[in-house]
Amino acid sequence: MSLWQSNTEALLALGLRDKIVAVQADYAPYPDSVAKAADGLQTIGSMMGFPSKEVLLSEKPDFVTGQVLEGFAFDASQGYASVEQLEQAGATVYGANLCGATDSQSTKIWNIDSVSKTLRDYGTIFNVSAKADEVIARLDAEKEEVVKAVQGKPTVKTAYFNGGSGPVIVLAGGIYDDLISTAGGKNVFSSDSVYVSKEEFAASDADVILVGTFPGQGFATQKAFLEENFPDLPAVKNGRISEVPTQETDSSISVMVGLTKIANALHPDLDLPVPSS
Repeated sequence: MSLWQSNTEALLALGLRDKIVAVQADYAPYPDSVAKAADGLQTIGSMMGFPSKEVLLSEKPDFVTGQVLEGFAFDASQGYASVEQLEQAGATVYGANLCGATDSQSTKIWNIDSVSKTLRDYGTIFNVSAKADEVIARLDAEKEEVVKAVQGKPTVKTAYFNGGSGPVIVLAGGIYDDLISTAGGKNVFSSDSVYVSKEEFAASDADVILVGTFPGQGFATQKAFLEENFPDLPAVKNGRISEVPTQETDSSISVMVGLTKIANALHPDLDLPVPSS
């Protein structure tokens, strides 16, 4: 049972489709490499809502994987099954990429390589380590292409905008900071930033603004908002606003797609080929 799409993608990438009983409804299209395997997966819960305790336990899972073990999918106060309740029912629970609620702020805990750790752990758990090594090697090679390309490039002040009209939402800390720094930039907001005032955003002096979008969230609308409200930011003045969908900066098998898009946004002269997802 998978309660987060990036975990489902990792399981599918390892050829474990036949082990999956049900998954939380997907919040974005599956990457091309696993889209066919994802066809027909039983979904429980909704795109933005986790399955209730009763629904989850009725599936009698042996193994449940989520992205955070505190709150979220395992928050008993919201009617979800807690980790303890699942373990009492006989399931093993695995927190992929993140365990604690504040882990997302730390690049040491949540970073570009988190998905490789998850793949390696799944490989051990399901006895498909060779396949895990194969997928990890591909991801490592894609990351290395970006690292080599940005070497010696000037550091670019970067904001990762994720919607809102005031305060606005920014993506910072953890994997977001690691992606931006690996691509040759520096996040202009601190690692614990989520909501910032329009005044703070205007004062960020960002040279590049990345726009994180969800399916159905139009990039053109977000870009128009930034241009109207922050005309004096260097990124807006110089037309350096780029879309990087949030599902490509999650710790998933698509993370190097996001990394490459960020590198191209920060250093337009690179024009690196974006790997397939």
